[in-house]
Amino acid sequence: MIVYYNTIKYTGLLSNFLYMLLAIGVMSAAGLGLQIVEPNTPEHTYFVESLVLGATICMIVIFGCYGMVCDLLSVNLIFTFFILIVLAVEYLQVHNYQPHTRYSDAWQQLELSLAWQNLDKQPELMQHLEQQQHCCGYNNAEDYKNLHLPLPSSCYQQSPQSDGSTKVKLISHGCLATLSNTKRGILHRDKLFMWCIVGLEVFILVQTISLSLLLYKLRQRDRQARQQVPPGVRREPRANHVGSRAQLLDNV
Repeated sequence: MIVYYNTIKYTGLLSNFLYMLLAIGVMSAAGLGLQIVEPNTPEHTYFVESLVLGATICMIVIFGCYGMVCDLLSVNLIFTFFILIVLAVEYLQVHNYQPHTRYSDAWQQLELSLAWQNLDKQPELMQHLEQQQHCCGYNNAEDYKNLHLPLPSSCYQQSPQSDGSTKVKLISHGCLATLSNTKRGILHRDKLFMWCIVGLEVFILVQTISLSLLLYKLRQRDRQARQQVPPGVRREPRANHVGSRAQLLDNV
């Protein structure tokens, strides 16, 4: 049982260390985000909440590691309760996940629409978007043909070959579809990151419960061992207060 206890203990310390690193990463990203966004905006509130959540996780992890190192059953039970609360909050966030406004591509679509409308006056705006997003046209490359315009160089992608030559390939997909795919990719990574946090919390919760059960059984075994009397040793009966008082009166 001692071997199992030590294995779960050290594995739990490692898991909590990774959990703290994850929380520090969230706090660092939120700190960088606060320097970019404007105050009193939904993005600013989101990053402030991330800072508070990361700091709370760090304090909980430090508290839990203290209980593991010192083998304190009460601290482990309180840590289990804290992990349950954080896990419930994270599960609600994943279950009721809504894309944050920072992922809104409305301004990007507006910029794309303006660049396409001003294609005859300022073609460099559309070409800049095409080079940045690796796309061609508003919907696809056929948009230029419909307007009887030549395809710009930004619609071609050059890839070097093994023999030293360069292969030129036409980009067929449009910029509108590229923006939508980029947004879906960001949302997918964000949700996957949240599920990783929930999975790590479930793993830490199982470890903490197992550690508390083993610690309780070890305490019970030690208590029973102290109560057992070795063979050949006679336990002296406890003297009551009546007998001790009578002996004191006799001495007087």
